[in-house]
Amino acid sequence: MKKLNLNESFISRIWVNEEYYKGLKTTDNRHVKIINFGIPNADSGADYKDALVQIDDVLFSGDVEIHQNFSDWNSHNHKSDPRYNKVILHVVFWSDKESVSSSESSRLIPTVVLSGFLTKSIHDIWKEIINNPSPKFKLPCFGQNHVAGAELKKVWINDVGMLRLNYRAERLKSRISHLENDLHYDSKKDAWEKVLFEFILEALGFSKNKSQFLTLAKSIDIRKLKKYSDVLSHVESILFGTAGFLSHDFDNDYYINLSAAWKSLQPKLKFESMHRSEWYFFRLRPLNFPTLRIAYASAFLREILKEDLFKRIVFCFKNSANAFRDLSNIFLSIETSDFWKHNYDFNKPSKNEIPAIGKDRVNDIIINVVIPLLYSYSKVFSDEELFIKVKKLYKTSKDNSKNSVLKVMKSQLEYPSKTIAESQGLIHLHNFFCVHGNCGECKIGEKVFDKFAVSEALRIILY
Repeated sequence: MKKLNLNESFISRIWVNEEYYKGLKTTDNRHVKIINFGIPNADSGADYKDALVQIDDVLFSGDVEIHQNFSDWNSHNHKSDPRYNKVILHVVFWSDKESVSSSESSRLIPTVVLSGFLTKSIHDIWKEIINNPSPKFKLPCFGQNHVAGAELKKVWINDVGMLRLNYRAERLKSRISHLENDLHYDSKKDAWEKVLFEFILEALGFSKNKSQFLTLAKSIDIRKLKKYSDVLSHVESILFGTAGFLSHDFDNDYYINLSAAWKSLQPKLKFESMHRSEWYFFRLRPLNFPTLRIAYASAFLREILKEDLFKRIVFCFKNSANAFRDLSNIFLSIETSDFWKHNYDFNKPSKNEIPAIGKDRVNDIIINVVIPLLYSYSKVFSDEELFIKVKKLYKTSKDNSKNSVLKVMKSQLEYPSKTIAESQGLIHLHNFFCVHGNCGECKIGEKVFDKFAVSEALRIILY
């Protein structure tokens, strides 16, 4: 694992979310169970007060201290500070040159190195956390950015919005090149369809299952599925089977038939299967269950294979008077099989009919996948007409997206974004500038902090 530089506030966000780790052990191999994380401490002393932690069979009550590195305990002089005498657990992210933490009284303090127990990559966790900022998050320029002026904000945020569009388009282009060069997708049409499928599935994963959906999509060679596209249940059996959802004994005809189809198809396809335990259901609304999303992905993939969906999307965008609306209708018109209209999972029925996909999710897909894909496509094939239309729609179309990042940025920058480009600019500004303290590279930051010391200006408060 590449050693990233993480602040303690970020590590604290991981510490209080048990979904990010499991099977904790101390450095001397004792089992750790968190009964109570403790109360965040805004004063001097340990980071969390009144925590309750079980180590092996012994229950401890006291404080928890958070650090990036093991050695921070001594470099911060906690060993000689009586305010840290009640620490019962030292939580660090990285293990470095030191291996022992002790109190003023020379008591050895149990230590957990979080990086060794993560349930997903630190990069995926970082994406989730920055996309769901704490209500206490404050921009470095909060309360001061009015000095930049409305016009500078408008120009800069739109410029950053274009940076985000190019960033996403280059990611897609890179994947196309990989498919063509390394995975031998001889047909350009197949390569573009595969990328469309991969990134749509990633978007269907929301924050908790995004990497799982991308893994699923990459595991499937859609070229091998064209002969099965006439029957939706065959496509479903392949996706659910590859995702690891067909290894149980649910007693309903739909599940039994899918399992039987998968047992017949798996030896022919030889796709590497995942396991159901890799997927997150905990604290998800039933409408966001991965099973429902895979059902939609199956219907979507069938449209790609049978109805030449990628070509339809390009044609719609180039010829429609209201491209965004008509693209939305394409995605909203895709229907799942009847079973998933009345079930959240194979053993979890619904009293009400379940929509295949929601309008908000479709809007996100168009903004974050379709528009960058068409933008990249227009540049690769030098389609000037398409290039101009994509840019125009991106810069002028209204965007009513609602998420925690946009809420923070609109409020603290005092900028009510209206277009797709502006909303995407605010998100990109947050993710690549604000949370990293890159104020010196930000046009707003340059105006705000030209009177302040750089070291002071670049403080990030991220609780």
